[in-house]
Amino acid sequence: MTTNQALVDLDRLPSVFPHGVARAAELAALGFSGAEIERCCGPAGPWQQLDDGVVLMHQSKPAREHRLQAALGVAAPGAVITGREAMWLHGLPVFPLGAIHLLVAGRAAERNDGSVVVERVARLPDTQLRHRFPVAPLVRATVDACLRTRSIGEIKVLLLEATQRGGLAIGDVYGELQRERRKGTSILRAVLADMRKMEHRLHERLAKEVVKLAGLPAPTWRTRLSTGDNVHLGTVDAWWPDVGLAWDADIDRPGDPCDDGTAATRLSRYLAAGVIAAHTVPTRLREHTEAVAGELRALYQLASATPMPNVRAYW
Repeated sequence: MTTNQALVDLDRLPSVFPHGVARAAELAALGFSGAEIERCCGPAGPWQQLDDGVVLMHQSKPAREHRLQAALGVAAPGAVITGREAMWLHGLPVFPLGAIHLLVAGRAAERNDGSVVVERVARLPDTQLRHRFPVAPLVRATVDACLRTRSIGEIKVLLLEATQRGGLAIGDVYGELQRERRKGTSILRAVLADMRKMEHRLHERLAKEVVKLAGLPAPTWRTRLSTGDNVHLGTVDAWWPDVGLAWDADIDRPGDPCDDGTAATRLSRYLAAGVIAAHTVPTRLREHTEAVAGELRALYQLASATPMPNVRAYW
């Protein structure tokens, strides 16, 4: 070895590098020659080569994280993991399938050799750190994973994992598609449309169950409200005309932007017009049904004791 040999402890060396994976250039900087690296990666050596110029510092079978670190080792500095592997790093039980997908910025070199896809993008997504790996946000990772499979069934599985376990809404995925203006999205959009219909039916059923649980009279559903002089206020999911109570449960727009603006904006318009109103996000509707029923019951009582607002309702 070179004069640095005395400073190198082979037993401790794996702990120096993330997940025990090093670039050959990094080892060369410590004093290892090319021949020495090759010998250490041989049948009798303590290491193994994972990719061109990338070394795993033990001879055991490479785990998933080792292959991820090796993929980062062949990409430009600053690369971000996306797709299925990023979903897995976000904690979802997504198995590896196909090439590891990385994003790089600017003019960095691209690559697609079957094991690693390095895609150049104009702007990297906001990077998050998961298990010491740089990853794309879950919504971006989900879209990238879905766009790299032609199987409708597999796309549904990925979306269900992201929404049911990962906390995403279908609207979040729609928003990501709109934001990035991606090509080849027709299959994903068709699956999203089907899932949105299913989600709509589920939320509609849950909302009706909550109203029954609260012991309230049946409201009018999907009601458009306007002021007395016909200025549009918004469309609410439920309206109790006897007391002037409105409920916005995001039934038709779970997590989605809509033409009525954000929930806070809609609520402020209702309140300014004298309408007692509530907003419930879909996850709370599903997971805290009894609490939501209690809140609606209390608001109904409040609205009963409040003068009727001067609004028009259309259903």
